[in-house]
Amino acid sequence: MRGFKEEVESMSFEQAMDALGGLVKELETGGTGLDQSIEIYEKAVILRDHCRKILEESERRIQKITETSEGLAIDDFKDA
Repeated sequence: MRGFKEEVESMSFEQAMDALGGLVKELETGGTGLDQSIEIYEKAVILRDHCRKILEESERRIQKITETSEGLAIDDFKDA
């Protein structure tokens, strides 16, 4: 799994979501043995965690910008 995790770390959010969707489809179609299903699930968890990390980092970067008489005021997103 280590090689897969390193591969996922270089993926964009969109790439990781596409890969996650592919794994979900693979599980939904059935025909996979227990060991293979567990491996797919482990990969899905790695992809999910990567997507969550990207979203959390993005949330920290998002800022609410409001116009004031002096120009633009930037407030933290969480204050909105």
